[in-house]
Amino acid sequence: MTEPVRRLRSGHRPAAAALAVVAVLGVAACGTDEMDVAMKEPAASGSTKAAPVCAKDAKGVDLPSSFPAEARVPDGYVVTGTEARSAGRTVVTAVSPKPFKQTLAEMQQAYSSRGWRPSEGEVEARDAESNFAGNGLRGRWAIREIPACPSNTAVSVLIGT
Repeated sequence: MTEPVRRLRSGHRPAAAALAVVAVLGVAACGTDEMDVAMKEPAASGSTKAAPVCAKDAKGVDLPSSFPAEARVPDGYVVTGTEARSAGRTVVTAVSPKPFKQTLAEMQQAYSSRGWRPSEGEVEARDAESNFAGNGLRGRWAIREIPACPSNTAVSVLIGT
C-alpha cells in the first residue's frame, strides 16, 4: 500500500493524502469498466502472446508500427508481446526490471507527461492500474508484481480509440 493511501486510511493528514492520491492517479475508483473488459478479451490471430518472464530472461519483440510513441512503456522495460484486440485496440505486455513501487512511479510519470489524462485508477499492495485518455486515444495500463522474479514487475498497456 502506498504511503498516501496508508495515511488516508489511518487518519493522518487526510487532506494531504487525498490530494496526493488524486494527483497521482486522477480520480480514484474501483470496479470494472469498458477498458478493463477490453484488456481481458481474447487476442486476435497474428498476435504474439507473452508468457510471464523475468526481465533478465525476456526476449524483446517490436511494437506494431501503428502503436503511438506517446503510449510506449518507459525506457528499459522489455516489450514481450503484442495482441490485437477488437475495435482496433492493441495490448502490449512488457516486463520492468524494477520493483513494483519504482515501476508504479515511472508509469504514472510517463503517462501524465505525454499528453494523457489519468482516470479510474487504483493502487494496491502488489498491483495498480489506471485508465488514460488524450492524444485522440484512450487506454489503460496495469502493473503487477511478479512473485517469481524479485524486483521485477509485469506491465500491460491497452490503447485504442
